Amino acid sequence: MRRLRHAVLGTDPDLSDPRVLDRVTVGVLAAWIAMGGDLLGSCVYGPDVLGRASGGHRGVLVVAGLATLATLAVLALAYTRMVVHFPHGGGGYTAARHAAGERTALVSGVALVLDAGFNVAVSVVTCVEAAAAVLPAGWAAMRLPAALALVALLAIVNLRGVKESVALLAPILLAFVGSHLLVLGAALAQRAGAIPDAVAAVPGDLSRLAADRGAVGALGTLVRAYAMGGAIYTGLEAVSNGVPILREPKVRSARRTMLLLAGVPALLITVILAGYLAYDVRPSPGVPMNAALFERAAAQLVGGGLAGRLAVAVPLLAEAALLVMAAQTGFVDGPRILGALATDRYMPRRLSRLNGRLAPAAGILVVATVALAATALTGAALEPLIAVFVTSVFVTFSISQWAMLRHALRRRLLHAPWRADAALHALALTLCAVILAGTAARWRAGAAVTLLLVAAAVALALAIRRRYDAVARAAEAAAGQASPPVVPEERQAEVVGAGTLIARDAPVAVLVLGDRVALARVGLAWLARLTAGLGGVILAGATLLDAEAVQGEEHLRARERERRRQLEGLAEQVRRSGLPVAIALRRGADALETTASLVTDLMRRRPAQSMVVGFRSTPDGAAVDPLLRDEDLSVRLQARLQRAGIPMIVLSVPLEA
Repeated sequence: MRRLRHAVLGTDPDLSDPRVLDRVTVGVLAAWIAMGGDLLGSCVYGPDVLGRASGGHRGVLVVAGLATLATLAVLALAYTRMVVHFPHGGGGYTAARHAAGERTALVSGVALVLDAGFNVAVSVVTCVEAAAAVLPAGWAAMRLPAALALVALLAIVNLRGVKESVALLAPILLAFVGSHLLVLGAALAQRAGAIPDAVAAVPGDLSRLAADRGAVGALGTLVRAYAMGGAIYTGLEAVSNGVPILREPKVRSARRTMLLLAGVPALLITVILAGYLAYDVRPSPGVPMNAALFERAAAQLVGGGLAGRLAVAVPLLAEAALLVMAAQTGFVDGPRILGALATDRYMPRRLSRLNGRLAPAAGILVVATVALAATALTGAALEPLIAVFVTSVFVTFSISQWAMLRHALRRRLLHAPWRADAALHALALTLCAVILAGTAARWRAGAAVTLLLVAAAVALALAIRRRYDAVARAAEAAAGQASPPVVPEERQAEVVGAGTLIARDAPVAVLVLGDRVALARVGLAWLARLTAGLGGVILAGATLLDAEAVQGEEHLRARERERRRQLEGLAEQVRRSGLPVAIALRRGADALETTASLVTDLMRRRPAQSMVVGFRSTPDGAAVDPLLRDEDLSVRLQARLQRAGIPMIVLSVPLEA
């Protein structure tokens, strides 16, 4: 199984290398490739949605298009400011947690995870539909299996690590941007005179619309067309969510990435809308407006024949391929938000862990599961997927901007600069609310499904948090009854290698410590029964790389120092029992693999009387316990060590939780 895993996912890096975190951080260009697919994918269907919502009115198309570009700029600037104030990632979830309360943040985080999963589903299904349109009719029946297989393939690619996925997807992005700018740029250069004429006709077109429908009806048409373009902005939050994968200095990298993330799609949308005006492309049933535009542009440039067909086929095939890349954003953002939720104990803690390839494997699998379930339950139908997708996006957009507005107003109380940020986020919140209302009115069923899904996920998260809190309180209570906590002296703990203070030929007890140090304090009360005849105790633990550890080597070293400080308190308690003690820590990604290798090294060449001791809690059963059960490290470690011929004792600590 290990060879198979390495064949599929690649070999694991050396986690002791100080440069290991370079494997999970990327520069500006690679970050744009990893995060920009979703927003670039809006160039495929966004202008088409605007064109159809305008009802063929040139004036509505121009005004709604300009409003859309302005909104894109406002939201991009708002999310850039979010990165400045919250540079450690987490996006709207982190902002809401600090400025709007944990419960509001939880709703935002759940909506972000839902957004990530449905982003993958929408992008993959759209890609499959685009491919089915140019394949023989019999391939249409394979849409659902093809979509499911594509989601699974993308999950495997991301399990190899973000750099691997960027290397595979970079040619798609470059082909998309290059083909669109080349073909449409050359075509517009030949019809440049038609654009000013089309713009000059806007006032007359709007006047005729107002005369036909009245001022209120004309305004309603404009607002509806503007709100229908909500899918264009999906993916703007990617940079604020994914700051941890950016290279230092992260804030500067985030600003430059956001400039590319929003600037390139804005340019492409402008070029496409200008092409609609220059070539008088109007909505036609069953014919994508982009396809009609490229056909007319190719005819203008090279006429018919092979060159004309290539001028149409290459950009359209690049569009279909780009939609696969758009799904990449979900696999970058979703696991990061799940990691933040897990750190706050709203999700199982394993969702914050990285695998041996330094990828958030559990989070990737959750996002893939959401995408697979959504695709299967809808039968790969695009309309219901888009409804839930866009609604969830603007739920989290609105909460994020509300939180940032509150944050700016709090800065006022601190006499810090606040007016510009408050005005920016108030404007962004207003725009998001208008688009959310328009989206909910257009897709009422989708809004209802989104509400139910978010409510169910929030209820599950609250149940998990209550369970974690109850077990933690029970462990602290049991530890307090067993022995008083020991607070180490405020001093730099001496770094002691494993066995340095213990005679080489003396039998030892290796105490394996997980996250719950309180359980170890309970177990130490029984130490005298376990250590008769032993020459010392080694406290063994792992420092795990997780979603927060990728903030940098210095952050990881600070985590290791904090971990050592915790163990020093236990070491002092052991010394009081009259036994020499040492501390052994090892850095790793997987708790079981890291701890097993550490214990195996510690027990090598030790006398047969040596033993390994672990602790496990046995709280009362709860409905969410099956989700948390595999975190019982000691039981799994015992089975692993026994296969290697190393005996281990697991002490069960009963908890009333």
